[in-house]
Parts: sequence; C-alpha cells; structure tokens
Amino acid sequence: MEKNEMDILTQTLLESMNLTPEQWHELEHPENRLVENAAITDCIRFFDHATQLMICGDYDCDGVMSTSLAVLLARKLNLDVGFYIPNRIEEGYGVKIETIQKAYDKGYRDLLIIDNGVKAQKEIDYAYELGMNVAVIDHHIIDEPVRVGAFLHPDVCGPYEATMCATGLIYCLAETMGYADDYMAAMAATATIADVMPLWGKNREIVIKGLDALNRNQFEHFDQLVKRTRSTEYTAKLLSFQVIPKINTVGRMSDKSNVNTVVTYMTSQDHELITSYSKQLISLNEYRKKYSKQQQTLALSQVDSKQSVNIIAHENFHEGLVGIVANHIAQKTLKPTVVLAEYDTYYKGSARSMTTSLQVLFESLDPKYFDGMGGHDFAYGMTVRKEYYASFVSDIQNTFDALDEKTDTNQSIIPIDPAWITQSAIHNLKSFEPYGEGFKLPMIQLDIPADYRVTNLNGYGFKFIFDNYVLDEAVFFTQRYDRYQLNGIKSLVGSLDLESNKTVLFVEEINS
Repeated sequence: MEKNEMDILTQTLLESMNLTPEQWHELEHPENRLVENAAITDCIRFFDHATQLMICGDYDCDGVMSTSLAVLLARKLNLDVGFYIPNRIEEGYGVKIETIQKAYDKGYRDLLIIDNGVKAQKEIDYAYELGMNVAVIDHHIIDEPVRVGAFLHPDVCGPYEATMCATGLIYCLAETMGYADDYMAAMAATATIADVMPLWGKNREIVIKGLDALNRNQFEHFDQLVKRTRSTEYTAKLLSFQVIPKINTVGRMSDKSNVNTVVTYMTSQDHELITSYSKQLISLNEYRKKYSKQQQTLALSQVDSKQSVNIIAHENFHEGLVGIVANHIAQKTLKPTVVLAEYDTYYKGSARSMTTSLQVLFESLDPKYFDGMGGHDFAYGMTVRKEYYASFVSDIQNTFDALDEKTDTNQSIIPIDPAWITQSAIHNLKSFEPYGEGFKLPMIQLDIPADYRVTNLNGYGFKFIFDNYVLDEAVFFTQRYDRYQLNGIKSLVGSLDLESNKTVLFVEEINS
C-alpha cells in the first residue's frame, strides 16, 4: 500500500514513528534477497566438505532453532550429524573442550558452533589441534577477531543482514544453497521474534515468509504447542506468547528437563513422539509460570526504592528464571534490574533494562568483579565473585548515576479521533505486520462515551464494554484500581488489538 492510499488512522500512526525513506520503501515494496557474500561462500564450502558433523548450540529459543535448522540442513546434504546443547545450570553457556573431545572420540571430524562461538577461541583452537574442520555461526558481540575458517556473523554481512540472529543466519545459508523450505522459514521467523531482532531488512523478510508458511501448512511441532483450530492465525504475537516461552522453558528449567530433547522434537517426523513431547513442553511451561510468579513476589519484596539500579540477590532464586524475574521488575519499576542466584562462592544472574544500555553500564565496571559476563543493551548475564559483591553493588549504582545519557522510555501517545477507527483502518494496519522490535505502533489516546459498563476479569483486571461506539470493548489488565474507581473515565490510552474479530483496545492508562 502506498502512503497516499492509506486511511487517516494508518497514515497518522505510521508517520508518528519517524520512519526513514528506506523503511517506507521497505514497507511499501517488500523484498526477497538471497544473501551472497564471502562469509556465506566459506560456510557453503565447509558444508560441502563436511562428512561427520557435530553441531554445538545454545539453550535459548534461537539456540534450539538454529541447532535444529542446521541438523535438517545436514540431513538434506546426507551428512552423519549429531548435536549437543549444554545444560544451562551445570555447564553454563558456550561450547566446552570436553564436548569437542567427546565428539572427536565418537568419530566426528567437522564442528559447527552455532549461536555461540565468538568467545570460544580456546575451544576452536583445541578442535583444530585435533584435526577437525570448524565453522562458527553467531550474532553475539565480537570482542576480538575469531580465528576460524568459516565464520558467519552479521558484522561480516551487509546492511540488509546487519541485525540477524543465529537461526536467521543459518536459514540464509540454507536458502543460498537452495535447501531452504517452509518449515525452516517458520523456525527462523520464530527465533527472530524470540531474540527480539529489529524487524527490518532480512529479518522482516524472514518473519513475513515464516508466518505465511505457518498459516499455509500444518506443522505439528508448532500446531500442537498452540492447540491450533480452524480459526488460528499465526502472527508474531501468537509465536511470542504461545510458542517461544515453551521452547525457552526447557533451557531455563535444565534441572527438570534436557534441552536436547527439543532439538529431537523440532527435527522429528514421528507423530507419536511429537505429540508426547508437545504435552511435556506445555506441562513444563505451566510449572515454570507458577514458579516464576513465586520468584517475582520474592524479588519485589527486596526492591529498595531508594536505589537507582535494582540489585536483588537470594539463595532461593532459580538460575534459569532470573532473566524473567529481572524483566518483570525492570518493567514494573522502570529501573535497570539485576537478579542474582546466590551460591557458595559466587552469584550468577541476569540483568534487564528498559531505560539504559546495559552494555555501556557493565563494560564501565571493573572486570575483576566477574568470572564471566556478556549480552547486549537490554539483556545481560553475569557471574559475580562473592568477595567483590559489595564493591560491585556500590560501583554499579555510582556508575549508573554518573551516566550522561539514559534512554527515553516515554513511549509516544497519539491522540486520535474515534471516528478514524474502522474495520478498514484496522485491516490496513494489519497489512503492515509484523510489528515488533524496531517497528512498534505507538499507543493511541481516545475519548470514550459516558455510557459504558465495567466487568471484572477474574482478578486480573477489568473490561470496558460499549454500545454504539467504535470500540466493542477495552481490556485493562491491572490490579491498581477498584471497580468503583473506573467510573467517570473520560479517555483511554492503549493499543489496538489487530487480531480480534471485535474492535478491542488494550488499555495502558486511564484519564478521568
């Protein structure tokens, strides 16, 4: 749809996002590009010469999907292929020398390290000493050059591929080799959303392609996780809420499950196995949700409102859930938050932030505090030595207070005329999906009529119900108000639900 053909609601919201001319062009004229560069060529050569391939991945959704996609590609090339993802709690992040040795002892002579590897030079060198061929496909921050024969990373690609996750990169490789299929596109789209990659360039192309593939096909691995019906439509939001948490849960709860079974699940064609594993994934995720709520309550009880950065440590925190808990506290307090599980000689945890770059913050600290750390602007992981904990807490508070620049978290709110909300306008907005990182619709503010009804949502919030109004209903997930306080509301602030058959607003704020 060209800009001059848009309805006033769509045009107003998109123009408020200050899109560049290049982004407008990408929305109006979506592209399909093969990725062809020296790094892709090196990886193609690696796969062409591989015979006995061991794939070493990571335990989050991107790690699972990239490992699974690499396994499927290897099978299409008729390679003898194995895979291994470490136990998050017992082994930690990244490929280990012991894993490489075991792979070599079993006869594997080719090693692909995927969704990790940029900090594994010692392990890469060890594999070379054994005589193995090595490739690395990763997207994490490069601290120093990676000395490896085949290396695929956004930093060695062009602007169109500059912000891809590992699964997106291996998908590009399969696509350029002529082996990519709809199922691979679905996996790459899921990982791109899971790793919160900006939805521009090749990322946008992959997510559009993957969602289309999911809606045209019946992939049991996905359909059973979302309990698909005839009315189910795969969207970025559906994957975010119904698929990605279930995949991530297995890696997080490594004391309860083995993440390698998810690779088996994603690469199997056995109906009984897929059905059995999907039930286990759903059950484990329900357990994780209940456990996470308990951990969030514990963390909230320890928040010190006087501190600029929330730093919360406890021996009862589950290492696999500290990221979820940190994200919850960061959203609730709008402060950078560090949640740490306490052990005998160290603390291990995660940081989340909506307000400032964690990379800038942590790289300003004394490295002696850490046995390891890494991440990106809004998510970070670290292991803090216990003898330096007090210094770490003091230093991070002082460093944050001294930062010159902090990210503006005030999301833009666009006042609109309720008459602009029509089914046609919602359809037009929907045509520009997927929305997500780097391409989020602003919230809208609109006046509401005086004659509305309010009903309870089983303790989770309230629903505004209207007659003879552009909105059928507005949903307000909050426990901050009693029902009587929602009388006499003049206007609502929130976001339109583009997936409902009704016209629904998800409310963020109310104005009396």
